[in-house]
Amino acid sequence: SLESELRPVGNPFCQHGLAQRRWPLLSNLIGCYFNEDFDILYGSLGGAVAAAAQDGALDHRRAILKEWRDWNSSVGAASDLRPELKKCFSIAVRFSKPEEARHLMDDIYDSLMEGIRGETHRDI
Repeated sequence: SLESELRPVGNPFCQHGLAQRRWPLLSNLIGCYFNEDFDILYGSLGGAVAAAAQDGALDHRRAILKEWRDWNSSVGAASDLRPELKKCFSIAVRFSKPEEARHLMDDIYDSLMEGIRGETHRDI
């Protein structure tokens, strides 16, 4: 039916304004580090991940991890995160393959975890 064709597809929270309200710290981190100038500012995507993982106090980074986990559970096992990242966070990174988007988000999480573990000397 026409109604089902017009229904939005994907995560209903992944509209930019809703994502900013639900995951404000994660939205801010992605907007600051993965904007159109990330390669100029950080030299590479890996450089942007490393810089993002070191930004802010320990409690701030823990709160970002909590938001990341909530965001990750909301997208579930999506086979292609590229549309979600664009809609949710207006990410400026251009991914040629779906797995590159998942890899970036996992790298962000892993880098935050490693930094927190390094500071606290314990698992989170």
